[in-house]
Amino acid sequence: MEYEKFSDEELVLYIQQNKGIGFEAIIDRYQTKLLRYVNTMCRDSESAEDIIQETFISAYQNINSFDVKRKFSSWIYRIAHNKAINEIRKNKNKISIDDISEPASPQDSAALSKELDHKQARETLEKIIDTLSERYREPLILRFFEEKTYEEISDILQLPVSTVGVRIKRGTAKIKTFSNLKIEDYL
Repeated sequence: MEYEKFSDEELVLYIQQNKGIGFEAIIDRYQTKLLRYVNTMCRDSESAEDIIQETFISAYQNINSFDVKRKFSSWIYRIAHNKAINEIRKNKNKISIDDISEPASPQDSAALSKELDHKQARETLEKIIDTLSERYREPLILRFFEEKTYEEISDILQLPVSTVGVRIKRGTAKIKTFSNLKIEDYL
C-alpha cells in the first residue's frame, strides 16, 4: 500500500484500525528526523540509535492511545524527548567522545570551504547550546535544529507556548552574550 499519500494522523488511524499494519511507514518518516534530534541532545550516536529504537517500540506499543485529532509529530517527538532526557540523566557523569564525520566532498573547492564553514559554525553553536541549562537547551534545539513551531515545542515539552517563547528568547540572549553573535549567524 502507498502510505505516502496519508497525513501522519491518517496513517496512524489506518495503523490503529489494522492492528499495527503500516507502522513501518512511521519509521521511514521519522527515523532520520528523530535520530538527528536525539543525537543533538545527547551527543552520542550509539545512545541516540538505542533511544530511537526504544522510541519506536514505545510508539508502536501505545499507538492505539494516540488521539488522531492531535498532531502526531509532537507525540512521537515527546516520546523521543522523554527517552533522551532519561538517558542523559542516567549518564550524566559519563564523558562522551563526539563522533567526527567527514563532510561530503563537493567538486567545487569554494563549495567545500562554504560547507566546512557552515559545519564548523553549527558545531560551535551546538557546543554553546550544550553549556546552557536544559530549560533553554531543549527549546533551542527544537526550534533551530528541528525547525519546530512554538506550538509544536509546547506540545513536546509540555509547556505553555508563552513559556516556550520566553525560554527561546532568553536562550538566544545567553548565546549572544556568550559569543557576541546572533543564533542565525550559526545556521
